[in-house]
Amino acid sequence: MAITYTGTKTEAGEYAEIVQEIYADSPTFRGETIELVEGHKSGLDVYESSAEITFSAANYGPVTADNVALKAQKSIVNLKTFNVEGIIDESSLKGTRFEKSMKAGAYNVVSDEFDQKVLIQVQPAVGAKLESWVWNGATAATKAAIAALVPGAGQGSVSAGAQTLVAAMPTTLFDSVPATMIYNDSQSKAVPGAGLGDYLKVAGTTVTSANIVAEYVKRYNAIPNDVLVMTGDDAPIIYAPKAEYKLIKSVNRVQGAALQENFVGNSFNDMYFNDVKIIFVDLVGFAIVAQKMNLKLVMDLLSDSSQLIIEKEANASTRRILKLINSMTTWIVKQKYNVLYNG
Repeated sequence: MAITYTGTKTEAGEYAEIVQEIYADSPTFRGETIELVEGHKSGLDVYESSAEITFSAANYGPVTADNVALKAQKSIVNLKTFNVEGIIDESSLKGTRFEKSMKAGAYNVVSDEFDQKVLIQVQPAVGAKLESWVWNGATAATKAAIAALVPGAGQGSVSAGAQTLVAAMPTTLFDSVPATMIYNDSQSKAVPGAGLGDYLKVAGTTVTSANIVAEYVKRYNAIPNDVLVMTGDDAPIIYAPKAEYKLIKSVNRVQGAALQENFVGNSFNDMYFNDVKIIFVDLVGFAIVAQKMNLKLVMDLLSDSSQLIIEKEANASTRRILKLINSMTTWIVKQKYNVLYNG
């Protein structure tokens, strides 16, 4: 891990505070956005089931018809393991403000102030990166698979716009929620196995202050009726890009009460459209409408994301190593009930 110190080594007078970077919050890892599934090292089996019923003419004799079709499908979900690692060589900080907190002795180059004010930023930076990956990223393999799909306008096909958005995503080590919605190997789809997901496709456009209500109406109208009537923890949620919050607040302020009948709320964490809660996340170009339980982040332990190990590189070394190991992936269930909007 490179330490970059910019500026002169010694200062005539120093500003005591070290101004830190701003890192995005990680609401997903607090369980506030989608369902967290812990306790899995390399993968897990996900089961989905359904029952289909037909009726036949009344029969008072022996059973001759089979009117009940029960299905149980198992999908295997594989976790991706990855790490953050680096070497901390604080000898480069000798002659700077940080040497003041180094213990006496030429061998001692660990700066308590550096640990408390600079190195401490690694943890929130990891959280911000993982939060971003959950909503905006795809592996190289998934990008290639989605690019190879034949685009179409109707349901049951990927839109060219969605392909473009996925191609522009950062190449990551596990697939984000929208990438998994578009392409997965679930056995519970209409066409089981690796291929297009069973999501409800909504074609949109770039959201502006002029069309934001119309674009939210498209998302709202796509919600299946059986989902829309759900309440409490089962209620549908609109997952929207963070940038849309500013648009909503700005447009509400300009257009007044007429628009506020659609968008109701007073803060980033308290906003609704036609009584459907909006959660603003790190989506780019996409929006999703789904029940929280349908979107899953599977991992070994939630605490792995904060289990940052810092120790000496070797007994005789003045350098330290930093390492964090994580295993996770996203998964989607009840796919045919989830809405994917792309602008």
